[in-house]
Amino acid sequence: MRNRRWRYTLLGVWRDWLRDDGQTLIYVVKVLLACLLAMWISLRFELEQPRTALLTVMIVMQARTSMVLAKSYYRFWGTIVGILASLVLVGLFAQERILFLGYLAVWIGLCTAGSMVFRHHQSYAFVLAGYTICIVGLPATLNPGQTFDIAMTRFSEIMVGLASASLVSAIVFPQGVGDLLRNAVRKRYRDFSGLLRSLNREKLAGPATQAATLRMVGDVFELESFHASSGMESDYSRAYRQRLNLLNAEFMAATTSFHALEQLLRRLYMGGHPHVVDALLVLFSPIQSAVVLHQREIRNEQEARHAALTIKALRDRWPLHVNEVQSSLPESLTATEQLDFATGAELVQRVLEELHAYTNTYAGLNEPGARLPSTSIQTPRLGMHFDPLAALLAGIRGALVLTVMAGIWILFDWRSGIEAITIGMITSTLFASTPSPSKTVRHFIIGALIGTALLYICNFQLLPQAQGFLMLALAVTPAIALAAWLTTYPSVAVVGTGIFLIFLSHIGFNQVFSANPVTFLNDAMADLMAIMIAGLFYNLIDLTNSHWSRTRVARAMRELVQDACLQALPLQRAHLETQARELLLRMGAARRAADAKDKEVVDWLLSTLEIGHAVLVLRAQLATVDDTALRGRIEQSLSHIARLFGKPSSRLRHAAIQSITRSIDQLQASEAQAQLPQSSYRELLTMLHFIRGALLDSDSVLSLSAPLSQPPLTTQELSHA
Repeated sequence: MRNRRWRYTLLGVWRDWLRDDGQTLIYVVKVLLACLLAMWISLRFELEQPRTALLTVMIVMQARTSMVLAKSYYRFWGTIVGILASLVLVGLFAQERILFLGYLAVWIGLCTAGSMVFRHHQSYAFVLAGYTICIVGLPATLNPGQTFDIAMTRFSEIMVGLASASLVSAIVFPQGVGDLLRNAVRKRYRDFSGLLRSLNREKLAGPATQAATLRMVGDVFELESFHASSGMESDYSRAYRQRLNLLNAEFMAATTSFHALEQLLRRLYMGGHPHVVDALLVLFSPIQSAVVLHQREIRNEQEARHAALTIKALRDRWPLHVNEVQSSLPESLTATEQLDFATGAELVQRVLEELHAYTNTYAGLNEPGARLPSTSIQTPRLGMHFDPLAALLAGIRGALVLTVMAGIWILFDWRSGIEAITIGMITSTLFASTPSPSKTVRHFIIGALIGTALLYICNFQLLPQAQGFLMLALAVTPAIALAAWLTTYPSVAVVGTGIFLIFLSHIGFNQVFSANPVTFLNDAMADLMAIMIAGLFYNLIDLTNSHWSRTRVARAMRELVQDACLQALPLQRAHLETQARELLLRMGAARRAADAKDKEVVDWLLSTLEIGHAVLVLRAQLATVDDTALRGRIEQSLSHIARLFGKPSSRLRHAAIQSITRSIDQLQASEAQAQLPQSSYRELLTMLHFIRGALLDSDSVLSLSAPLSQPPLTTQELSHA
């Protein structure tokens, strides 16, 4: 018995070690093996620059096998396109260096802009197509007759690196992305359940926090990046795609509805309506209990099935539960407070419906072969939403970096000019789509300095003593292992990338040992200068952390509300959700939640989702309104809301509030109430009241640019007027 207990204890320690430090060690070992394999094959087949194969391994190596395959796939096509572009440019402008560099700048600009438009590995393919032309095309300008040979040699070296990385990743401790997907889905459901359970009076009394909401903004696209790679892995993982798309849409809908409910409760609490708040919390409490099993959180899909059955039973008796809570309200409630309760009850019911759909889909993830029900909505895809001007400026920035570096090369006949241009292009394209490029480049410079120091030790102390492949492998192993280890930690991953890039770009062996101190010093200075020039342009044209970029993102979010109000075909909710969230994610504000400068943009995101969804519900119910006058009044209110979000001002905010108030009055008239279906009347009334309350909120983001200088007219005052 004691031996069995010790066995279980050791197994637990081994499992924990593998999950944390063990995973890091496995990744470092795989990087080392792949680099050494690529180096051995390159030397065996007498390729000109084995370091190109090592660089390729560094670029595509990931912790998960399918991610390596996906990145290798796009690396292959990016390289092909870059080589073809090189052959065309050299063939056309081999004797005209200025024209060649001019068209090269245009190509780099297009590729940099493309990396801003696309996401994940598609973005990386544009990066590769951009700087591959520097690796192949620039050396070919010095010897145009060898262009094809240079291109084929570089292509062969890159293919050796891709094959080595893919083979090692698939054979040595292979790790699929399927488990990662399941763990991410489970964690997200646990986090959302915890968010539901945290709603209480104490939370409403405290300051509003956005960290949980912002974390979930990023979770949507992180999960999408995981299952974008899963198609390279297995049929089982590919079968997840449809359900994961639906799960993402349902998760976004549920989080938006919950945020709207929390904002309404906070406004009621601050406005002094304790009876309504208490009643709505009582109404919400069964939902909080439904996501708990045996006094703990839901851990997996099997337990989620039990939760789905509990939520379904709650839906079936929901009208009775609402009537019970409503009957407990004091009779002294005003008409406004009764409308507040009705609005809150409508939002709670929406959370219940969307939680039921989300839980059902989550519970079905362990049955990938099962089809979605025919009554299910069409699974939406996450589109590509970006600021065209930001993509254009990113392209201009990349072209300017090349122009400056090429000008220095030509003007001073710089011996290390090609090396400098290549490193500069890698820096200006590789980090263009990161949330904080300027900060990323600073970390990259630190890595470059460390890599230069390690390179000096390796080239001038270790490699001269290396005899045979084994000694050569021992000489390069410490730097590669250090860089690989650093890349496993997000806070210093770019430092590891800098070490990798500089160390492997100038390692002192090809077919023969070639390390010259003067050349080494020139190349080191060229690399650092190129990185600093790229960093300077990142600071001059900052697309993520400047007031200009934040203003454009906020305006783009407000335009979504305008589209929801005015488009002939109403905006689809999934489009609203994904576009608003991606605008924030591309800017990087979701990763800088604590940054006060980004608070306004984050507030605009939450306001866009909150009011935009209410507008969409309102427009959907307008189809049931036959009364022309009432329909015109509500459409006029939507027009006022659109004008307010188009150009926020105090005057337009007052006008929108007053227009909504008139719509509520006209809707509550006995004639309109009798003509409409009860469900349509209820949703129209509660959504109008909800939007009016959001516009009246003195703590809303509208108060920054459209403060309420005086209280808006009451219903009685409007009627008298």
